[in-house]
Amino acid sequence: MAEFTVKELLEATGGTLCAPALSLDTVVTGATIDTRTLQKGELYVPVRGEVFDGHRFIPQAMEKGASLVLSEIDTDAPHIRVDNCVRAYQNIAKMHRERFDIPVVCITGSVGKTTTKDLVKTVVSQRFMTHATVGNLNNQTGVPTTVLQLNASHEVSVMELGTNHFGEIDAIARVTQPTICLFTNIGEAHIEFFGSREGIFRGKTEMLHHARPGAAILVNGDDDLLRTVPNAIRYGLSADCDVRATDIVSDSIEHTTFTAEFFGHTMPVELSFSGDYMVRNALAGIAVGHLLGMEDETILKGLQSFRPTAGRADILHTDRFTLIDGTYNANPTSMEAALRLLRDAKTRRVCIFSDMLELGPDAAVYHARIGALAKELGIERFLCTGPLSLHAADAAGGDWFEDKAALIKALPETLQDGDTILLKASQGMHLKEVLDAIKAM
Repeated sequence: MAEFTVKELLEATGGTLCAPALSLDTVVTGATIDTRTLQKGELYVPVRGEVFDGHRFIPQAMEKGASLVLSEIDTDAPHIRVDNCVRAYQNIAKMHRERFDIPVVCITGSVGKTTTKDLVKTVVSQRFMTHATVGNLNNQTGVPTTVLQLNASHEVSVMELGTNHFGEIDAIARVTQPTICLFTNIGEAHIEFFGSREGIFRGKTEMLHHARPGAAILVNGDDDLLRTVPNAIRYGLSADCDVRATDIVSDSIEHTTFTAEFFGHTMPVELSFSGDYMVRNALAGIAVGHLLGMEDETILKGLQSFRPTAGRADILHTDRFTLIDGTYNANPTSMEAALRLLRDAKTRRVCIFSDMLELGPDAAVYHARIGALAKELGIERFLCTGPLSLHAADAAGGDWFEDKAALIKALPETLQDGDTILLKASQGMHLKEVLDAIKAM
């Protein structure tokens, strides 16, 4: 549990105490931005969002037993007045992070952050008591929330940092202060806000501004931009990578073998998942484990026990179909990787695709590119819904449906027993509704 005295909170936030009944030595037993999970004695931090203003819930926070709140406005509740509650929350989390002298692995990139985080956590947990981001709490409030869960039992922390605008990684890396910086790739996710892959690269590498002295830097050595990061350890499939995979054999979408070569070690690896991108994720896990002094056998045990999280290319089996669930999110880079995974299926292959969001003025081009790749890879059926996916359907020679209801209605006549079906789209397209319909068939 993260505990702070009122004096420490004032020092961290630079705020003004407006609570005459509280002494500077009063202990506050945690901090939260959510009144639904608030526990008695905690600090409530109201956050202004696009839809609601957390200041409205200050009375509820006091009713639930908050000992103190932060506030940007005047309130009758005992509070610390600050200019910006999110920034103050980050400063409190930064103070808490500085209490711990442990390895902190921070992961960012355009694609695969959560999967890589989960895989690295699985590997590291074989030896260390590991703290990690829950789900994808990787934004301006999610990262400090994660940091505040650190406690004295933790020996290693594995955290995910996300962004869709310049300056955001800088703000949250200032909180986490990584000792290992891990970069997965630079793709086109959120390119609407960064303008170009080079812009995304600059936004992601803001993490390096706050790395602790002597921090290790791990980069995907197959990425043309990341491989330019100086003094970095490269992992990937390229011959010049420090941690590389050779002799890769994927004989199904659920089985891959390869030989890992790293820092003079050679290790045969067998995985219960497939795809070059997952091999790279495994190499990242090997690199982190090695940097933390783990034995090869222990690292391998972690790799073999890993399973992808729901919605992130995890594989499901029904009585009739094999499903690749990519409904959590999509961008051009992850979509291309998913199609290449589908290509390796030994059955008839079906892709159900909907729009990829936040791609800016070239969105139609990106969608057409996905359709062209599906055609090139020989995907037998390509079913689309969503206005942008029409461009993909045209390029693939596939089928486009006006809405999800129309697509679902067509499924019984379209799908065949034994099909392997990839479903993938941005989360805002709610393609999980189609996944659930297929499960029910």
